Amino acid sequence: MYGLYLISNGQKPIGPTATAFGAVLCAVFAILFWWFLKKNLKWPYIIFSAVAALMAGFVIYGSFTKDLSLWPSESWRWAGILLNGTGLIACVAGIFRMWNKKDVL
Repeated sequence: MYGLYLISNGQKPIGPTATAFGAVLCAVFAILFWWFLKKNLKWPYIIFSAVAALMAGFVIYGSFTKDLSLWPSESWRWAGILLNGTGLIACVAGIFRMWNKKDVL
């Protein structure tokens, strides 16, 4: 959300993926993860976790391959790598945990 705030004030965003679509997509995924857990839906949770892990992986990959001028500073680039790395680890952990659950659909 901070990236969107910067963009709306005519400033450089915190990275190339700081968009309204990205913020909405994160909110939708968070709601779906919660709903899948509440309804004990194993396979939709695993599929959405895999998609989220892939998206985080692509962002991390882009952080190392895209032009460094897309970030206002090296700190913001590494902050994005750390944030998306945490998300990637959480998604993979969620996949393994759901995969091993026996009492869900």
